[in-house]
Amino acid sequence: MSWPLRSAVVRTLIERAAADDYDGLLALLDPEVVWFGTRGGLDENQVLRGPQAVIRYMREIQEPWQRLDVEVERIIDTGDAVVALLREIGETRQGGPEMQDHTAMIFKVREEKIVEMTGYLDRDEALRAAGVA
Repeated sequence: MSWPLRSAVVRTLIERAAADDYDGLLALLDPEVVWFGTRGGLDENQVLRGPQAVIRYMREIQEPWQRLDVEVERIIDTGDAVVALLREIGETRQGGPEMQDHTAMIFKVREEKIVEMTGYLDRDEALRAAGVA
């Protein structure tokens, strides 16, 4: 699969997740998809397997947010994986200051489906893990 197509699959997944388009997300997830918890995050040791587990978790992590915007700042296709550098901006349901963070995710794409994803709080760690830094 060419890099523009892999990158487009990742960008579409992020856009559908941001729009809470869970049916659209299911169409992009491989039946054997694996989501590894965010490195450096509270869910670091969590491993989710299968599309339904991924969708349940996506709904769960949206729960505390009044608003959560995820913007793709850059997509890097390494040949083996796609790295998405993200900017996350959110407001909790309880109020308080706006949260803003710069994170990354590494995706593996096969036959236009996401087969693996891992989040990173530290972008440099993600880039090293993907072999581009």
